[in-house]
Parts: sequence; C-alpha cells; structure tokens
Amino acid sequence: MTISSFFPGRIRLRDKVLKDEAISSALRAAIEWHESVTNIEHNLQTGSVLIEYTPEKLPMAQLTALTSELLSLKKLCDRYNGRDQSAILAKIAELKQKLSE
Repeated sequence: MTISSFFPGRIRLRDKVLKDEAISSALRAAIEWHESVTNIEHNLQTGSVLIEYTPEKLPMAQLTALTSELLSLKKLCDRYNGRDQSAILAKIAELKQKLSE
C-alpha cells in the first residue's frame, strides 16, 4: 500500500489490494468512526482511498505512532495474491484497535 499523496487533513492510499471490496470495506470501517475523519472516498476500479480528516483531532504524533502497524499492513498488501484476505483483515482490525487507544 502506498501513500500517493499526503498533507495534513488529507491522505490518499493506492494499492491493488484496495480493489478487493472486502478489504476496502474493512479498512473504511476501521477508519471512518474516528472523530477526526470527515470524509472517505473509495474507488474500487483504481484501488484508491482518499481520507480527509481534521488535523487538530489527529495530530502527527498519533499518526506516526501507527507506523509499525502500517508497515506491517503494507508488507501483507505487497504479498496479496487475490485469494487470502484473512491476514490483511486481521491487520486492519489491529489498526482499528490502535486508533481507538
């Protein structure tokens, strides 16, 4: 998974794994409940997710604290073969847990 653009308040993720509806839905569910998120746009055809958020409600320090989980998720996404979703879905659930702490 690649961060194709980022500036405070807006992150765009791209990856072939985001063309998988179950994975994309799980990622959206893991993120959209957070009080900082104002909008999520997903394009299944391009494998792109745009997350808009209020930077004051999700400071950079909190985002960087998620680095190890995001890197682990990226490694799983890089190995995604279109069949085994379980490891990616489990990592997304862990990410949701970290966001709620």
